[in-house]
Amino acid sequence: MSYNVYRVSYAGLPRDHHAIFVEMNKDQSGHIFQVTGDIQNGMRHDDKPAKKPEESGTYQGKAHIGKVAAGDFDSIKRICESIPPPKKQFEGPRKIYPNEPLRRCQEWTQEAISALVTKGILKN
Repeated sequence: MSYNVYRVSYAGLPRDHHAIFVEMNKDQSGHIFQVTGDIQNGMRHDDKPAKKPEESGTYQGKAHIGKVAAGDFDSIKRICESIPPPKKQFEGPRKIYPNEPLRRCQEWTQEAISALVTKGILKN
């Protein structure tokens, strides 16, 4: 048995919020892996059961990124948590690390997806 995995986007400012969604149930609900917070304060890992993404009022879209074997599901959290969440990057309007590119949920999500593929957990 395997689960479909999606990169989902939700409306946000200044950019849409991205997360990894694993569809696990017949009603298309499942589990979401993401980072929450902001770059003014720093972000943190967040994973939890989630309803069907389309039921959210801020839902923008989803892209199928692969499948995960049911037996590998527990590895997703471990791998996602190995990717550091975006740190505090501003002190008021001043960028704390001017030589580093900004890193938000979109960058973290892409890094987590790449790690899941590299570790052989996420497959086409």
